[in-house]
Amino acid sequence: MKTEVPTAVRQETGRRYKGVDSLERIAQRRARILAAGLELFGTRGYARTTMAMISAVSGVPHRYLTQLFPAKEDVLSDIYRSITQTVADAVRASRPGQQTDLIGQMRQDVATACQAFLADERFLRINCLEVVGVSPEFEQLRRKVIRSFSYMILEEVDRMVAAGLLPERDDYFSRTLGLVGAFHELMTEWVLTPPQQRPSTEVLIAQVQEFFRGMILGVLHPAPDSWGDTISR
Repeated sequence: MKTEVPTAVRQETGRRYKGVDSLERIAQRRARILAAGLELFGTRGYARTTMAMISAVSGVPHRYLTQLFPAKEDVLSDIYRSITQTVADAVRASRPGQQTDLIGQMRQDVATACQAFLADERFLRINCLEVVGVSPEFEQLRRKVIRSFSYMILEEVDRMVAAGLLPERDDYFSRTLGLVGAFHELMTEWVLTPPQQRPSTEVLIAQVQEFFRGMILGVLHPAPDSWGDTISR
């Protein structure tokens, strides 16, 4: 994901070095920094990673590192945005221009999102573990990302409503928010489980899809008003 280059860095000029101009060198440094951050945050963990480690692994001197990313949190922010944008782009790319099987498309959306996260376990560890509790400012970003995924699900729900597959309701956003939470918790549990004890990725995807199916069935077949009283008895 492209971010704005700081003014101090943009103003860096100089002769071409080994055929590479200053802006190209900046782009190369940034790519190496983000690759190092992905590896360190996704394996060692955010809290146990220092800027000195990122500098050493990336091969970018500390002064150039801090020109592009003044703080470690800035590196994590760019990586997190990139990971979640990659997943969102994959889901949107899987949607055909003319959708006829809307329920089938929601199942495909779930599978695509799961597969995009599972493609690299570092993506999953960063998204599920390392971005939690970083700072109040980072939490605002995390909540924004969660809501954006909720709205993406809501796009498909709205199409189902328009097609007459689901009734009109005013609480779909809260339901999609709950689905994102369920998705996150299942993925978190999976990545925290020792590899030899994990369910297969096929089983994991089916479990996530089942939550989405449950939301649809819950809307189509709502519980009777006396349901709560029946449970309490």
